[in-house]
Amino acid sequence: MNLQTEEFEIEVTGRGKRRLYRRRAGDEEVEKIIYADDGNIVVCPVEPVNMPKIGAAEHLMVELKKSVIFEPDTKNTFYVKFPIEVGVFTVDKKDVERIDIFTTVKAKYALYGPPESGIICRWWRSDVYAEEPEVNPLKEGVLRVDVENKYHEWVELQKVVFRAFDMKIFYNEHAYMHGMLTLLKKTTGETSFNTRKPKNMHGAIDIYAAKGIKKFDKKYFMEWGFK
Repeated sequence: MNLQTEEFEIEVTGRGKRRLYRRRAGDEEVEKIIYADDGNIVVCPVEPVNMPKIGAAEHLMVELKKSVIFEPDTKNTFYVKFPIEVGVFTVDKKDVERIDIFTTVKAKYALYGPPESGIICRWWRSDVYAEEPEVNPLKEGVLRVDVENKYHEWVELQKVVFRAFDMKIFYNEHAYMHGMLTLLKKTTGETSFNTRKPKNMHGAIDIYAAKGIKKFDKKYFMEWGFK
């Protein structure tokens, strides 16, 4: 197996049970030895919260370059971009095992909420688009956001926070997610994801599902506002 792009190169060599995995991305190079009777190597986008350190953040904050204002009792849709992280997995009939996760995008973090009780988020800044934008597929994905304002007043949105646990990523030429935001009050709302696979797209491997984690609560409550 050899996958080479302008941003990274992945190579798997060897025969039988022993394989050598090599990955280059920027100045970083990784080599691992894989022992396996069978199984396939799968490369796909993953939840963009793993780099540069797994566990540092479990949420994605998308800051909007321009505020969006919603009138009461309306439904609207806009698009933003999100950062790409790439996962490499071995997949067989019984299990999915992560080999590697990397990105060619510099990771930044931001605090959502007060210092004493807020959460650390993977931070990303994006324009707001009325239609699905073109992206650099090795660095950016498309995130559709369906907004419903259930509050009886106008609400201004400058940022939106999504929980990685809830995410479902799809891909073909680029990565894609379909998120929902319900505005409940002036400063509170819920985010979630549509898990239905779009036509002509593949479902990416869900890291949490691969770990055997069952998803019961599939919404994140934004309690610290949208600004």
